[in-house]
Amino acid sequence: MGHDARGPLPAFAMPFAWIAARAYGVGVGVRNARLDRGRGVRRLEVNGARIPVISVGNLTAGGTGKSPFVAWVCAALEHGGARPVIAMRGYAASGDGSRSDEAMEYATTAPNAMLVVHPRRHAALTRALSDAELRRNAIVVLDDGFQHRQLARELDIVLVDASRPGLDGDLLPNGWLREPARNIARADIVVLTKAHDPEQRARASRLVEQVRGRGPDAVCDHAWRELAVHGGPASQDGVRREPVAWLSGRTVVSACALGNPAHFRSMVARAGAVVAAVAEKGDHQALSADELDAAASRARAEAIVMSRKDWVKLDRAPKATVVVPELAIDFVEGEARVRAAISAAAARKSAS
Repeated sequence: MGHDARGPLPAFAMPFAWIAARAYGVGVGVRNARLDRGRGVRRLEVNGARIPVISVGNLTAGGTGKSPFVAWVCAALEHGGARPVIAMRGYAASGDGSRSDEAMEYATTAPNAMLVVHPRRHAALTRALSDAELRRNAIVVLDDGFQHRQLARELDIVLVDASRPGLDGDLLPNGWLREPARNIARADIVVLTKAHDPEQRARASRLVEQVRGRGPDAVCDHAWRELAVHGGPASQDGVRREPVAWLSGRTVVSACALGNPAHFRSMVARAGAVVAAVAEKGDHQALSADELDAAASRARAEAIVMSRKDWVKLDRAPKATVVVPELAIDFVEGEARVRAAISAAAARKSAS
């Protein structure tokens, strides 16, 4: 899925996209006006207990690095003695949410978090937390929640992708904005993600300041800690760990179905790999082992590099060696501010 300034539609549809964006904007404005008045907004209270909600979201469609940031928030909550509960819509999910790519990823990246996957998150959380033991120390982390305003929250964190901010573009489908950029003012905390490049970071900071009146509260990069290498000489459990430098000089296929595939490709290149071919699909779609093996064969690649979100959706393991980077959040600035905001929000829990 390409991500230029035009938005998700092809070039021939641009005249219709502009009209559609105006109609979409009217609908978003009416909806937000109603929610601004508190109509349809409910706090999460279960059997008399108020449970804090921390939202992590964005203003643009496509990837901002939300999933690894949610996992980082969960780790921060656990460190403070809370039990994180990730509430998510669940794209491409089965009826019980078990086949959502993000839910399967969180099973590894946030293994101690409880997952609640349902479009109607308030009702689903109320059911899931009806048991007093499950409710004990629970703090909800609302995945992709900035527009899901029906569930009141104690803290709104908005992520802006420094490599593709989108704040100076149009609304969907003529651009990538889910709502007007000025609405970022609702956020309590704004974090620049994928901020490895200083020029991109500076430009994104300026855009945030223009639409918000002040700059971002924190800046972070999505760094690769190590590699999980599947295939070839493997350890007993079928996977071995290698340093990121293992990729240096190796010919690879960059494979992903993410909201921002260009950033993933750049990460592969930053690791020193030679990208001989790409295998990409739209966000949340599934790649198949056959097409990955075919791409690796055509490119005579030594390995396929793919995200964990894509790895967990494979129908089976490819014959080729597959490298899955282990992501981590590295703060450039503002980490203490974000942690303090999370702690303050978690402290608003009431007794059962």
